[in-house]
Amino acid sequence: MSELFREGLRRLEQEEQSQPATMAEVLALLRSEAKAKGLNRITKREINAEIATARKERYARKIKAPAR
Repeated sequence: MSELFREGLRRLEQEEQSQPATMAEVLALLRSEAKAKGLNRITKREINAEIATARKERYARKIKAPAR
């Protein structure tokens, strides 16, 4: 039982070390991913249009889904 507990703690520690610790690191990671995908060139107008489209699609799916 104690070995199981130690292994759980080891995995938790490894997971914490592999994830960004601060908001600045998270933002840097997101920016680098966006740049790699070419998304750093998208305008605010295009972003807003994409958000509006996604919201409309989500709303349409919500209406079509049967009530529970």
